Amino acid sequence: MKSFLSKVLVAVLIAVLVIYSSSILIKQEKELNKITAEITEYERLIDKAMMKTEELKETKNNINSDEYIEAYAREKLGLVMPYEIIFVDASV
Repeated sequence: MKSFLSKVLVAVLIAVLVIYSSSILIKQEKELNKITAEITEYERLIDKAMMKTEELKETKNNINSDEYIEAYAREKLGLVMPYEIIFVDASV
């Protein structure tokens, strides 16, 4: 009788250990997926920042060129050259 009780106790302990280990593994897998998603997001943000940095470096190199100054005056300030004719669309 004592050996049967000890066998049942060992089986219950093993079952509890397996269930506990499984729950820990599931929690760790969820945490790992969360961290992996965060890493992916940060890598995307880094890539975006690197592209912006390259764009700003290019702008810095071209800032004193006539083409850049003309494009800036047209886009941001709304200026035109003296010989250009401006048409306004009345339907807008």
